Amino acid sequence: MNLIKRRQGGITFIGILLILAVLACFVLFVLKAFPLYNEYFAVKTAMNSVASQPADLLVTTRDIQKSFLRNVQLNNVQRFDDRSVKELVTIQKPEKKGQPRVMRVKYEARNVLFKNIYLLMAVDESIAIGGAAE
Repeated sequence: MNLIKRRQGGITFIGILLILAVLACFVLFVLKAFPLYNEYFAVKTAMNSVASQPADLLVTTRDIQKSFLRNVQLNNVQRFDDRSVKELVTIQKPEKKGQPRVMRVKYEARNVLFKNIYLLMAVDESIAIGGAAE
């Protein structure tokens, strides 16, 4: 019985390598996913900033898109420019009078995980915007 206890002294070198391999995979995943989530939170912040602006500054769809574009550019989000903001940011008119307009941002963000394996994050967020309908 004492002989068995002495032989089971601790973790082996192969065990340490397996643990390091799992940790390395986790760190790689986090490093590749972080920019996607960082961009997502910057977009959400820009949407909230636009929604909190006074209604008289957001009269037309173009005004809302410009305000959104300024806010995401402050956060250094490269995905949005003058052309893409027209496609990715849409304004839905209210169904009934007195309801707010809704700004919707919809896009897909990709990042390479390994050679041909990608992380894909689909963003489809909406927020109510004050002001009169167009």
